[in-house]
Amino acid sequence: MAVEIPPKNETEAKPEVKAEEPAKTETKTETKADAKKDDKTAAKTDDKTAAKKDDKKDAKKDDKAAAKQDDKDKKDKDAQHDYSFEDAGAGASLTFPLQCSALRINGHVVIKGRPCKIIDMSTSKTGKHGHAKVNLVATDIFNGRKYEDLSPSTHNMDVPNIKRDEFLLLNIEDGFLSLMNDAGEMKEDVKLPDGELGDKMSEDFDSGKELSVTVLAAMGEEAAISYKEAPKGK
Repeated sequence: MAVEIPPKNETEAKPEVKAEEPAKTETKTETKADAKKDDKTAAKTDDKTAAKKDDKKDAKKDDKAAAKQDDKDKKDKDAQHDYSFEDAGAGASLTFPLQCSALRINGHVVIKGRPCKIIDMSTSKTGKHGHAKVNLVATDIFNGRKYEDLSPSTHNMDVPNIKRDEFLLLNIEDGFLSLMNDAGEMKEDVKLPDGELGDKMSEDFDSGKELSVTVLAAMGEEAAISYKEAPKGK
């Protein structure tokens, strides 16, 4: 007896082929997700690289600014160091500017319009939004009066041009000194110093000693500030 073999069901075979399609879709989704991750990672890397470059640029700018400031401070210090009393000739200006941070103890500065010698100074720490400040204590070179001033370290202050000259004392009359310089020029407008200095000078001169008087001049004023016995033959 013949047995009929039913024909293959084509409909049943198709689901097996369709079962593979979700896997392809899933693979595509994973590929896109990986690509997005790679893009994000690359973007972060680029941002970090750019940030490092910016940091390096800022650091270079800071280094250059610091180097410029150091050079400026050095020039100011050199200018003060090179200055001498002899530089203040008759045609020189009364004062010259100098950055406050370059001032030094025993140097000179103008405070409240008076030529002063610095006897003490201190610098405060730099504030959050400002500059360090320098506190100056100084005495008037002519009358000894004490002055104080507070100034930002980066600001300029006036420094008096000071000149020292030595004169031979020829006479003392009516409270004034009769002086002569090495060129034989006479000067008779300097007052006899007040106090102990003037008394001792008069006493030594009256005793027959030859005296050499130091006259200090600054900002249109001058005064005899010291004296000593003149070398023999002067």
